[in-house]
Amino acid sequence: MESKKDTILNLEKGFWEHGNDADFFKENFDDDGLNVIEPMGFIDKAGAVKMSSQAKPWKNVKMQDVHVQELTPDCVSLAYHGEGSQDGMDEPYRATISSVYVRRDGKWRLALTSHQPWKAQK
Repeated sequence: MESKKDTILNLEKGFWEHGNDADFFKENFDDDGLNVIEPMGFIDKAGAVKMSSQAKPWKNVKMQDVHVQELTPDCVSLAYHGEGSQDGMDEPYRATISSVYVRRDGKWRLALTSHQPWKAQK
């Protein structure tokens, strides 16, 4: 059986790998979830689903300096440096990302995620 940590990491990576899959967002983004990405601002589930249906797939995804912490048995936080690229991008997208997952009715869902600009150390 997959550990709680592995489940959360796989879901988070799924939001990268399925960034252009509206069905993935519908299934795994909490109904009351919120995405905070500047300069776009606050994005609710409906907005995230719409954006994913119009997005390009992410490639070369990297998650570094990963920290996973159980806050309660049904709430887990995740923080890391993330990087990925899409066709047409000159530079990879890089962000310090923090996400909170909640378990509702036995299923883990993304409740909150925030992205801040990050410059990778060379």
